[in-house]
Amino acid sequence: MANNLRDTCVRIANGLATFKHRPPSITPLSRLAGQLQQSGGALERRAAKDYDAIAGSLMQAVVAGAGLSNRQLRDAAWCLWSTTPALAQNQATSDALLRSFLLADSPRPFLTLASSFMASFSDQMPAQKPTSDTLAALAIRWGGPWGILQQKFKFFDLTQGPRLLARAVIKQDKPATDILKEAGLSAINAKSGYAKAVTVSLLDQLALGGEKDHIARLGRIRRYALTEGGKPLYEDLRPNLIEALLRPFENVTAEKPVRDAFLEVVLYLFGDPRLKPENWSFVPAVLREIVQRWLTEQSLRQFLDIVDRVADDSMWRYRRAFWEGVFNKGLIDDAWVAFGPDGKRLAKELFGKEAKFASLETEGRQIESGHAVLLLHIGDGVVADWSHNGKCNIWSDATDRSAPRLFKLSYGSDEIRIRKGSGNYETDSLLSLMHLHSPTYHWQGKVAERLRRMTGVQIKQPDYRLRK
Repeated sequence: MANNLRDTCVRIANGLATFKHRPPSITPLSRLAGQLQQSGGALERRAAKDYDAIAGSLMQAVVAGAGLSNRQLRDAAWCLWSTTPALAQNQATSDALLRSFLLADSPRPFLTLASSFMASFSDQMPAQKPTSDTLAALAIRWGGPWGILQQKFKFFDLTQGPRLLARAVIKQDKPATDILKEAGLSAINAKSGYAKAVTVSLLDQLALGGEKDHIARLGRIRRYALTEGGKPLYEDLRPNLIEALLRPFENVTAEKPVRDAFLEVVLYLFGDPRLKPENWSFVPAVLREIVQRWLTEQSLRQFLDIVDRVADDSMWRYRRAFWEGVFNKGLIDDAWVAFGPDGKRLAKELFGKEAKFASLETEGRQIESGHAVLLLHIGDGVVADWSHNGKCNIWSDATDRSAPRLFKLSYGSDEIRIRKGSGNYETDSLLSLMHLHSPTYHWQGKVAERLRRMTGVQIKQPDYRLRK
């Protein structure tokens, strides 16, 4: 039995030795991998070499008129912009190198040049136009993913490439990486120069109305121009960001939920301009005015909406109608709110964690947790209107030493009222008025007259009459 098994194994071994069709030394899988590499399916990365030294020797070779091998051309691609010396800074050297890339008999130098170009891409890079023209020609010659991208997006064109890819990102609501993968190219480096150029173009197109739906535009900005934590992908693109966020509102009235959604992002990115004006020094005046107007309306709404919930005030709806009427007349220049504990909690729930307001602190007497005070700049004066049974306090001159200043982060009760105790108080420059006889519009008429003296604008009863 053992001899028979041994003889059989020997015969099989001898047969394999003389078999004419041996297994190929290059497997189909290896061949496929090679084809993928040749077609440019992956962006290349710089190897760990001393490219400064390589750049120096390559420059000498080019000056001497020596021909470069494909391997040298691939090294040269990484030495065009990011080495000392940068070969692209010398026009004669860069022209000679680009001619060599055009004459190369292998796609590998082109693939490396394309990867280097994307990594270093900027509008300041030397030899940018001749390099982009060379890459465009080579992409058509060698085909593959780069050829597809060149035909579909004019990918290597300095302006059209980023613009058309950014347009596709907006239209398809896909990251550029996914669009590139669909063409067969591996993920673009999010920090590459080309990726930044696409982001610039995306923001600029959104600023000019590239997405008509405001909430959809906000979503694209969040997904494609901000990090997962909500910070800018590129700090130096803050001017482009603010334009994309706000410019489409220049001649448009946005709904309250839309304004609140944009304010949350804007305030997180740039801070509240009322509290951090230095952060807004670079923002065009028209865009600052949009945010200022929204914040004024939001602060007024914070007060009215929150007090609706926390104040036990049967006459409250008359106060709401009055101040909304004053706002609609365009008399409120700035608004700020100070909340007790209940109001602070509800304000964050209703208006988002970036909503800004002040704390109302105990001073001399216990402030109820639901108390709130609305502070307004109207004309030359300041108004502090208290919730609950509090009074409406008006300083006709905002420069009066006793007048409160808006946009502090906390207020004591005594600094935002004119007098303690019950009863009214009235002088030429001061008014402390209880909210009495609201259904007959008694206090509203007296406040409206005081505001007329401060602004020159008459507010008539139909402007603030309660609509039942």
